[in-house]
Amino acid sequence: MSRHRALPLLLPILLLAPAGCGIGDTAPVPAGSPAAGPPARTLGPAAAVHVYFYSARGLERVSRAYRGPDPLGTALRDLAEGPDAAERARGLVGHTGPPPAPVGAPEGTGTVRLRAPGGWESRGALRQLVCTAADAAGTADGTPLPRVRVTVERLARGDTVTRTCAP
Repeated sequence: MSRHRALPLLLPILLLAPAGCGIGDTAPVPAGSPAAGPPARTLGPAAAVHVYFYSARGLERVSRAYRGPDPLGTALRDLAEGPDAAERARGLVGHTGPPPAPVGAPEGTGTVRLRAPGGWESRGALRQLVCTAADAAGTADGTPLPRVRVTVERLARGDTVTRTCAP
């Protein structure tokens, strides 16, 4: 194609190219504060409580997600409810009864005191209860699990026992 023929074909393109998209230059325009992410949650970060159930291998620690200010109460309620469907499918079982009530767990002392209604009398149930309470209290105040002392007032038996967790 000769130069003289190409020029008429390219001339419209050369004239329209500087026009761009038709939007003229502008200066920055104030538009408020910069973009931010979603609002912060008020319930605090997701955390885990650990509940102890039995399997063919013995006592096993199971993690459960929770949000809230009461890891001990949450762990005890989860323990009393027993393993969920997925945990049962993995062969986990629980010796459970009505939820025990925390009587005291002074932070930083490595001690927990519980009042347990009927259903927590067997050695297996007591072991589950002690390890679940010790784990929740130890997680809350930084005390290593084997050093947390759990005192359980067993209402059905009319006695009180103090144990540590040895899973």
